[in-house]
Amino acid sequence: MVKFIVSLICVGVLNIHPCFSQNKKDIVSYRIKSSSVSTEEGGKTKKISSQRFDAAGNVIEEVDYNKEGELKKKDTYKYNKNNDVIEHIVYNGGGSLKKKVLTKYSGTNKIEELEYDGDAVLKEKIVYTYSSFGEKITETSFDGKGLLKEKSIYTYNNKGLKVEKRTTDADGKTIEIKKYTYEF
Repeated sequence: MVKFIVSLICVGVLNIHPCFSQNKKDIVSYRIKSSSVSTEEGGKTKKISSQRFDAAGNVIEEVDYNKEGELKKKDTYKYNKNNDVIEHIVYNGGGSLKKKVLTKYSGTNKIEELEYDGDAVLKEKIVYTYSSFGEKITETSFDGKGLLKEKSIYTYNNKGLKVEKRTTDADGKTIEIKKYTYEF
């Protein structure tokens, strides 16, 4: 089995994520198992970040390093059979659990997201509802105690295109209105 090691060198790059330019199709086609981004400064090469992939081309691990090349943060991901993220865990530079996000789906629709802190305490719960056409209608956020934080309501035009997202606080006061327009 041929083993491919991909190492990208990005000099002077502040935002590293665009450097991971391989699309999912290439990752699967070339059987890429991992990739990393390094920078060279003053004759020294330092690893900035790395990613590992599963056989379907999904990112299963992302590791970020600080400018000294020491571990800054590590994210791990698990997927369902539809390649939707069902678990996202974030570790800090010391390797301690920082947060864990569990996501539930009904078919292809995300219906619930639970976020826990490093002590396994529920911090936020987000519930999603959809129309019979699969359009997201509401996104409701609760704190760890189950109290409403905010709610977003989505509206669509007769073509099924999103035209508005209206977000309100726990008291029903409008926080933000986003309008979407399209040119045909």
